[in-house]
Amino acid sequence: MQYPELRYVPEDEDRSLTIETRDLVAKVIDNTGLLAPVVEWPAYFNPTHRFTPFTHHLGYHGIRTLYNREERRNLVVPFVSWLNLQTAIMDGIEPDPIDERAAFGMGRGWPLRMEQAGRGARLSLDPLPSMRMHYSLEIQPAEPDGLDFSVRFVFERRPEKGSARFRAAWPCYMNGYDDVRFFYPRRSTPGAWEWAGLGEKPRIIIGEPVHYEHDQTAYFAEEQAMPLGYGLLGKRALIIMLSDPGVRLFVVNCGGHFFCSPVQNPAWDFQWVVEDYPLHEATGFDGRIIYADFQGPEQVLARYHEWLGERSA
Repeated sequence: MQYPELRYVPEDEDRSLTIETRDLVAKVIDNTGLLAPVVEWPAYFNPTHRFTPFTHHLGYHGIRTLYNREERRNLVVPFVSWLNLQTAIMDGIEPDPIDERAAFGMGRGWPLRMEQAGRGARLSLDPLPSMRMHYSLEIQPAEPDGLDFSVRFVFERRPEKGSARFRAAWPCYMNGYDDVRFFYPRRSTPGAWEWAGLGEKPRIIIGEPVHYEHDQTAYFAEEQAMPLGYGLLGKRALIIMLSDPGVRLFVVNCGGHFFCSPVQNPAWDFQWVVEDYPLHEATGFDGRIIYADFQGPEQVLARYHEWLGERSA
């Protein structure tokens, strides 16, 4: 199966939409792949320092670039994207085929279209023959140092028998190995919680290729008190907050990692499960990503309550 909407385009025809705030710059892409300039010399490294035929995998969509204007460090692993629909599973319904050229995951291989939406961008999937679901991801700037996103599904089909259960997951592949852990509020005693860490560095020397073994492990949040978490990148923190308490955080210690490279780029991910999804009405959740100087866990919690206050107002 190949979808004509999914194709590689030259880098200079990159159709990514740019979203800006006072502090951040983000680039959002559909699941088009970006071709690197053609080179003639067939060496591993060549005079142009290019060693792959592409600079963005076919099939990845969402945020392909996010950086602080002063730091100028792209937090997204090269070739991939954040907030791409990685898995989408409807119990009792056969999934639609993905484009076999697309790299990894279900939603990455379905034809998504992108359009400008105010100061932001919207990605949409029209119902496919089997699963019959609409999907949209909208991303907007959140001044001064964040991005708001909205995930929505409209389901047009339920299984003939059994539960109407839907599961989906979205990754954030981190271009950083300062600390692979992602911290979240975990219930400790009734009515109380404390910050807990997900993930740990593997037992290797970062950047050492000799005797390197790929050690990919998933860590899931247990007793999650709030749909909120943060990870550290140098002096800054990436904060992810979500509106639905049913969204569960998890970490893959080297989810954004290339097997040929001994660097453990973590994936700070989340998944969402709907046990009895409705028909013909929008359902989903909202979220905010913040990248700012880290001033302690209290700051993270304060920003979360500030966001909840904005939403209720």
